[in-house]
Amino acid sequence: MSSDNSQLPLDQRKLSDLTDYEVASLTQELKAEEASKRPLVGEVEPLERLSDEYKNETFLAKIASLQRDSWTGLRRLRGDGDCFYRAFAFSYLERLIPLPPSAAQLALAKVESLLPLLDQAGFQKDIYDDFYEPLRDLLLALGPDSKLPRPTATSLHASFNDTETSNAIIVFLRLLTSAFLRANADDFTPFLFGLEDDPRFMLEGGAPTMDQFCSFHVEAVNKEADHIQITALTRALSVYTRIAYLDQSGAPPGGFGAGAGENGDVKVDFVEFEGESEEKLNGALLYRPGHYDVLYR
Repeated sequence: MSSDNSQLPLDQRKLSDLTDYEVASLTQELKAEEASKRPLVGEVEPLERLSDEYKNETFLAKIASLQRDSWTGLRRLRGDGDCFYRAFAFSYLERLIPLPPSAAQLALAKVESLLPLLDQAGFQKDIYDDFYEPLRDLLLALGPDSKLPRPTATSLHASFNDTETSNAIIVFLRLLTSAFLRANADDFTPFLFGLEDDPRFMLEGGAPTMDQFCSFHVEAVNKEADHIQITALTRALSVYTRIAYLDQSGAPPGGFGAGAGENGDVKVDFVEFEGESEEKLNGALLYRPGHYDVLYR
């Protein structure tokens, strides 16, 4: 007599008995369990350590290319699906530390100018204010009117490893991204049709509407950010951002350029998200399939 094991937990069933969706769910569960063992934001470490994780010649050649281009350090982020938002927020605030206090004042004014979009999107002010508070406090502390000690890279690192602080900043940035997408739906909706065959959306019956995309893939935590979200957030905040794509193909998701240099050497593709600002702060994020870290020179 055959037994039905469909009621067993996924990790107690044979892999061959699982559907593609169940395999993906199990993989995500295992990744989440492993990620929970890592700090939310790690210390800066030599970029060369990344080579120890790969045997693939393309990855190793690209890491060497980064080193030749004077990229020397890496700060690892927990791979929990929120790594882009956490990496973006940490990198942006860290880059403000050596700048004049007026830079943080301008950054705060920019965020404040976007708050009406949250109201228009239907988010309750008393709720999003709670999530906004940690980011606002850090920007105020970096500004000219602060009576508190100015944040340092060390204190910022400690703040982002405080779960409540870190998660609040992530939720706020997700809400802000969602509100900006909804307010500019005419600009961004055409790009959603490119997601029709994306396995993340196939169970939902093709390309999502903007409301569906924002509700289930932008506002929801532990969901990987895609090109649309990155474009929206950087444009909303007018923050110049570079992302180095370290992958085997030599081209990042979305069809960007090839990874070979003029002499045939393997190069890392850098994609620029400029927002509306011409100010190009040094620094970058490093993308590896499914994950973001912070890259340093």
